[in-house]
Amino acid sequence: MNAPVYVALLHYPMRNRTGEQVATAVTNLDIHDISRSCRTYGVKRYFIVTPVTEQHRVVGRILTHWSSEKSREWHPDRFEALARVQLVLDFEAVKAEIFSKHGEQPEVVLTEARPMPNTVAYADYRRELESPERTKPVLIVFGTGWGYSDVFFPEVHRILAPVHGPKDDPDGEYNHLSVRAAAAIVLDRLFGR
Repeated sequence: MNAPVYVALLHYPMRNRTGEQVATAVTNLDIHDISRSCRTYGVKRYFIVTPVTEQHRVVGRILTHWSSEKSREWHPDRFEALARVQLVLDFEAVKAEIFSKHGEQPEVVLTEARPMPNTVAYADYRRELESPERTKPVLIVFGTGWGYSDVFFPEVHRILAPVHGPKDDPDGEYNHLSVRAAAAIVLDRLFGR
């Protein structure tokens, strides 16, 4: 694949259960597990996006711990995965970082658990990404909380179809994966063997 791929986990602007725009909390598991999925599937950088200063302090401590020489020695795989994590204040910083590396803005690809109009199927998008002519950077965005605030949608170029279980699920359309599980599934569908 010629197109460089990036991942962002948004904690703002998100919605809470009543629909208000909020900043959600960064979890330790999301830092570790999504970084490992990103490393497994060749993602260049995993951005964690939150404007909350206290969250930067906590996440910074975690990343500092795992970037030490002792961590490199004792947990080289985790060290390598977490070296791809970059903590930023806002989505503009993500786009600016990618632009600085490639000289063009990325195609912003949203993952969404809710059915949305004009979504692209994983197999179709994978074929697009595998095209030898495809070089534009790709930024796959995952959300937290109860979904993205409406103010974020103008940033989006493409929306991937929701991840669902088997069609013959007798209990209906349960669709409430953790963002860690969803990220692993999405990356595997797009880049796995």
